[in-house]
Amino acid sequence: MASDDATPGALAPVSRPRRTMVVLGAALVSGIAGYVVLVLTARYLDPAENADFLVFWGVLFGVFGVLVGTTSETTRAVFAARAADPSPRDGVRVVPVAVAIGAAAAFVVGVSGLWWGAHLFGDRWVGLLPVLLVGFVLFAVHCGLGGALAGRAEWDRYAGLVAAESTVRVVAVGVVAVVGASVTGFAVASAAAAGTWVIFVLVSPRYRLAVAARADVPLRPFLVRILGACSAAAASALLLVGFPVLLRATTSDAEFALAAPLILAVSLSRAPLLVPLGAYQTIAVTKVMTGGLRALREPALVVVVVSLAGVVLAYPIGPAVLRLLNPDYEISGATFSWLVVAAGLVSLLTLSGAASLALARHTTYVAGWFAATAVTTVVLLFPWAMETRTVVALIAGPLVGVPIHLLRGPVRLPPL
Repeated sequence: MASDDATPGALAPVSRPRRTMVVLGAALVSGIAGYVVLVLTARYLDPAENADFLVFWGVLFGVFGVLVGTTSETTRAVFAARAADPSPRDGVRVVPVAVAIGAAAAFVVGVSGLWWGAHLFGDRWVGLLPVLLVGFVLFAVHCGLGGALAGRAEWDRYAGLVAAESTVRVVAVGVVAVVGASVTGFAVASAAAAGTWVIFVLVSPRYRLAVAARADVPLRPFLVRILGACSAAAASALLLVGFPVLLRATTSDAEFALAAPLILAVSLSRAPLLVPLGAYQTIAVTKVMTGGLRALREPALVVVVVSLAGVVLAYPIGPAVLRLLNPDYEISGATFSWLVVAAGLVSLLTLSGAASLALARHTTYVAGWFAATAVTTVVLLFPWAMETRTVVALIAGPLVGVPIHLLRGPVRLPPL
């Protein structure tokens, strides 16, 4: 990571290949950490307890996924403010807005949780709900700070923040596994790691400088755009990390008690693509802002190639990996291969969504994600076997959403 002794306000140039490598490196660390968490919970909890934890994990990262809309829009806004000549001085400071968004999310979830908490979390809901709320506020600041760093082209620091947050999470979960594994303990460790940014802000002047970053517009228009981005992110979060919640809501209690292997298989098939893409979205936004939709041809080709290779490899390897994590977990190779197809399609949906946001097509961005989520939810209501419903739903949604995201053509901003 670059030294913090640089002149305040100065932005050290970062080459495009280095920018991509440091961000994808952070995403790799994050992906491995996520795998380790899933492995630990699968091995230290019985299947029924693990299913409960995976629901908590789905809610936690589902709302985290909503808040990631703050990162994407903040990246665009700070980047655009830097590109403006002169830079707008009436632009709102982005991190305080992120704090307000996190507090609002915690309030909504906290109040509504009095209704759904017992249904999703059972007897543990009284302890798990407050853990969620604290995690949401902490992660909202993480998102605002990350977006400010990305918009300022501080890619080393952005990558450091992403990698450290996920690393702290897996270390905390490991400590819980050793001290005394429980659903609540794993939940606290998973949520508390979202506050890793506090350490960075306390020790680094450069991170404190990013806290003061401004958007290209005043509070009201920025807040409207943030809410639009978070609304679309809410739909995307249900498809990406909140899928266990969708499945739980559309499945009987008896059938869902057997769902842990399928939920874990969905996560394993998606992580190699979606974890890197989660971090790459900030780069995608800046690339499309300067180069139009053509800038996404290369990453889209990578997604297609990796998906095709994954379809072939998943058939023999997927079931073996699942049994290695837990000998009682069984999913067929064919199901794994179809889940990789679905992962590839939802990855393309993620890229097309980033393009819509970068081009300020906020209505299109929201419409594409909501349409994909609506189709997925409707398919999950069909009277089919759980595996069949899951595969068809995860494939059908992106097939509807991607064309909607690409309805309008590109615009360009001058490169910085």
